[in-house]
Amino acid sequence: MDEQGVQAGPRLKPDKVAYWYFRLNGFLQIENFVVHPGGRGGQRTDADLLGVRFPHRAEFLIDHPNDPMMDDEDSLSLRRDLIDVVIAEITRGPCKLNGPWTDPDKRNLHRVLAALGCFRKEQIDRAATALYRCGHH
Repeated sequence: MDEQGVQAGPRLKPDKVAYWYFRLNGFLQIENFVVHPGGRGGQRTDADLLGVRFPHRAEFLIDHPNDPMMDDEDSLSLRRDLIDVVIAEITRGPCKLNGPWTDPDKRNLHRVLAALGCFRKEQIDRAATALYRCGHH
């Protein structure tokens, strides 16, 4: 209860808000995507959310062909001609990626891209380099 005696509603968890935001914008998702080590030992790191969205996706297109649900294309920089992939770390406040995600020498983005299969083997290094440099490719 707050100071006026009104019972507060349930707190929104950031991971669930992110999950539903991406889901309602057409992303198929894997939560807690683990980057496995190449040998024995613990995980290298994990991504809170991994999502894939196809360019022709449309919610409610069959039921409302003249008025399908609109996605947040501008905020997400979505493209209608490409498959979108999101690797998300979810946090309260400003984003602060840890060393396993920001250190190119660890090659964790390379591993995620290879596990996803969204690039041919010879394209992975270029894509990962761009992701480390500016956050998108």
